[in-house]
Amino acid sequence: MCDFAADAEAAASLMVGRTLSVERVRQLNAKDYFYQMLKDNPEMLKIYPGIENELLQGAIDCHIHAYPDFVHRSQDMIGIAMEAARAGMRALAFKDHWNISCNAAYLAQRHIDYLVEKGELQHRVEIYGGAGTCHGMNPEYIRVALQYPNFKMIWFPTFTSLGFWRGAGHPEKGGVRLVAENGEVLPQVVEIMKMAVEKKVGIGFGHTDFKELLPLANKAKELGVRATLDHPLLELNKLLLDEMKQLADLGVYVGTYCQPMIPSLYQPVADPMETIRTIQAIGPERCIIGSDFGQVLHMDAIDGMRVFIRALLGYGIKPEQIKVMLKDNPAKLMWLDEK
Repeated sequence: MCDFAADAEAAASLMVGRTLSVERVRQLNAKDYFYQMLKDNPEMLKIYPGIENELLQGAIDCHIHAYPDFVHRSQDMIGIAMEAARAGMRALAFKDHWNISCNAAYLAQRHIDYLVEKGELQHRVEIYGGAGTCHGMNPEYIRVALQYPNFKMIWFPTFTSLGFWRGAGHPEKGGVRLVAENGEVLPQVVEIMKMAVEKKVGIGFGHTDFKELLPLANKAKELGVRATLDHPLLELNKLLLDEMKQLADLGVYVGTYCQPMIPSLYQPVADPMETIRTIQAIGPERCIIGSDFGQVLHMDAIDGMRVFIRALLGYGIKPEQIKVMLKDNPAKLMWLDEK
């Protein structure tokens, strides 16, 4: 005879991702989850639209996607920047996985400045871009890109990286390599990291795995690079808490973004509370808040940031902690603290 209790217990312990179990999915999807959530977090009853307004003043979103892009985005840079200016934000940094975004950022800045001069906007938001490296780690490409104005970020490979495909279970697809088999960071990557320090720009470590991230973090500490983990809580490049702690201890910022705290059609099965646990375990001084929004199936970027801040407040993250993650740390990442 079958042992149904044992079978059910075994099924509940099955893992959906690196950290999410079937049992946890069942809990999150329970019909009384909302009421239990309110019972466990009575502070949520104090949350209201607009509670985030003060925290948005002077905020920096260091990771946004805008139209045009290789996949459609819901808003262009100017539209997002106007909303950010009205919210009183300090700065935005727009990411392109494949190309430079600083040229479009410069033009968007010109338009915002024009609107401020005309009196149609009361606040000037700073607009930055950078360079994506999905085509490969080419130091000459970065050297040229760094000559453009409004350049503040270098994003390492995402959907083309070896670590991404290895983490997805398809190492046979190859991809852009950042670290040699012996664990040494490749010379062209080191050269790009040195340029980032010289020109005072930040680095997003892209979609790669811990096998590459650990040597990258050690090299970053050695060279004085300011770097962050790009959405390490998404299954795209999921990291365990102990892995994030190791990298944070080496000086790398841990990126905490709207996903997976805000439910998404792009990754509908996730544990929103993992973001809270990560911030509490790592500490706000080593975490960064960003939206990583702009996708057509998400709410717009600034709206996403608003809901994200409310969610953090509702689950016990203090306003002064949010300030550190949303204002101070992104400024340090992009060297804006030295402006």
